[in-house]
Amino acid sequence: MYRPLRLLSALLCSVLFAPSAHSAGLKVSLTERAHWPWPMATPQSFDVASRAELAVFTEALADADARNDATGDAASLAKWKERMRQVLVANFAKARETCATGALFCEGSVPKDWEALVTTSRAGLAKLPAELAPWYAEQKPFHQGYVSELLRLAGLFPKVTSEILPLSPSEQFGLEMPDRSFLLTFDDGPTPKGGGTDTLTTQLRAEGIHAAFFLLGNNYETRRKATSVEQLRELYAGMCVASHGQEHRSHATWTGAVAGMESFHARLAETLPEGQTKLTLFRPPYGQRNPDILQALERGGMKNMLWNVDSQDWHSSNSGAKAAGRVLSLMLLWRHGIILFHDIHPKATSALPRIWRETRGSGVNWVDCRSE
Repeated sequence: MYRPLRLLSALLCSVLFAPSAHSAGLKVSLTERAHWPWPMATPQSFDVASRAELAVFTEALADADARNDATGDAASLAKWKERMRQVLVANFAKARETCATGALFCEGSVPKDWEALVTTSRAGLAKLPAELAPWYAEQKPFHQGYVSELLRLAGLFPKVTSEILPLSPSEQFGLEMPDRSFLLTFDDGPTPKGGGTDTLTTQLRAEGIHAAFFLLGNNYETRRKATSVEQLRELYAGMCVASHGQEHRSHATWTGAVAGMESFHARLAETLPEGQTKLTLFRPPYGQRNPDILQALERGGMKNMLWNVDSQDWHSSNSGAKAAGRVLSLMLLWRHGIILFHDIHPKATSALPRIWRETRGSGVNWVDCRSE
């Protein structure tokens, strides 16, 4: 008799708490970044591409400010804009450190504030060489869409918490990492044997990268029933096992979140890979949390890890090529951070080889999760 109600409840949850952007029907900004004409095989060439992406995003954010089209919590929007402007000015200064005479966006003094960065960005974009016209035509709408994504999240905060702003200084977003440093993370696994988790851990080990996997209780239980503890430890060898909670539901509104989380953590601690002595990292589904969750983590000696580079690989309109293009664009924009993929979706397995290939020699450092 109650099955229709359960189906309706599940449908409502899928609408209210869809991955990352909080709406299954929400359009996300995608790009293949197919038209950048030069390799990023040196730190200098990485910085050229970084200055260009920063300039386009700066232009898009300045245009959005001029239109004043953001809606939602005014205090959160103002806080996010101030924070983002500071990040952009600092990142552009970093990208200018390798400037050579006549290089893109290297004329004049280094912008010291937001207004100067907007002026420098607009001036540089106005005289792009002709060979960058296809790149600019592709990246301008991407950054316009990405600005809209971020403004929407900022307008929802703190009513709907997300990765857009911190609730506590102890939370990790990636901006605390050194320049050019990125940590790869994967949510929602493990997959059934032979699935995405197995493929990704094999790829990562072959590349010598140690990534963090945020396991979901329900999927963990399914995989554990089908395999041994030793096989699970072997699956994650060289990686970090972390928690994504017992169930994929908002931990900001679920009254059983803390109890479910703590029960799952006790079971998960039994299958940590060799070299990992304790469970230290947690990531709430959708990035939604509250002070009670953060206090429970602190009591357990754990940290809340969010992200700042979102592949959006869960979205139906995305592909491996677009996930790679989006992540590369955002790496150049943010210059350091925590990258979010999902091992339950197949796009990471095709996106990552391109990301590694295009950043090889660029000075990018793949952070070892075991140091976090």
